[in-house]
Amino acid sequence: MRYLCLWVICLFSFNAYSASDQYTLRTEIFFCKYSEGNNYDDVVKYEKKYEKFLRQNGLKYSKAILTPVIAGETDYDFVLWGSWPNGEEMYREYGAYLNDYDNADENPSICNSTFAVINTAARHLRIPQEKYDNIQFVEFANCKFTEEASFKDLLKVSAEHESLVEEFGYGGYGVHYLRPYRGFDDAYPYDMIRMAHWYNRETRAENVKKGAAMKQFMQNKGINEKYAKHIESCGNRKVFGMEYMYSSVD
Repeated sequence: MRYLCLWVICLFSFNAYSASDQYTLRTEIFFCKYSEGNNYDDVVKYEKKYEKFLRQNGLKYSKAILTPVIAGETDYDFVLWGSWPNGEEMYREYGAYLNDYDNADENPSICNSTFAVINTAARHLRIPQEKYDNIQFVEFANCKFTEEASFKDLLKVSAEHESLVEEFGYGGYGVHYLRPYRGFDDAYPYDMIRMAHWYNRETRAENVKKGAAMKQFMQNKGINEKYAKHIESCGNRKVFGMEYMYSSVD
């Protein structure tokens, strides 16, 4: 199986789901290829037709599309990323799709792999939505927990980290922790996927510019040692571009 180091979105803010900076979603991930003669625009047009069905049936679901930017060699063209506010909405929408949705149009893509994760927003330092790029940078890294790791305590460290980043004077990004839920092999070697996303290109560039100073600031504050109690390692980083297609979560 492909080790997800993938995307996403959430959208990478999914403000509609919560007023707080830490919240949990269910997210599904599809690895797909274009069918012969089709392209990115065809997929977006096809996928957006589903939003009408969602709204007509009171279903809560959001979808984005990610394309590899710096991801090494891949055996897929793009990734579809769909999220629900919770598990209840997940199975309600899935059931409606399987039983009631009828789309006579030919699918412009073939998706061979599907996974689901528990998607926890760990921290966000947001900017006004009018400053968002249409296609945003998203970076994934595969992580392993230490033997004494506590996910609850890890979230507390992330909340502290958020405050320190704000104190340092940086913003415009978010971090999510994706934990395996469905579709993963028992031998999957990672405990979670760390997803970082930036709302626009300027905040991503600023992250690079301030990176060394911010790293030293965090080290002086002791945040690295706190993370090390829970996360043994994170690696295999890959970068994607994510475009938000629709949301029926009002």
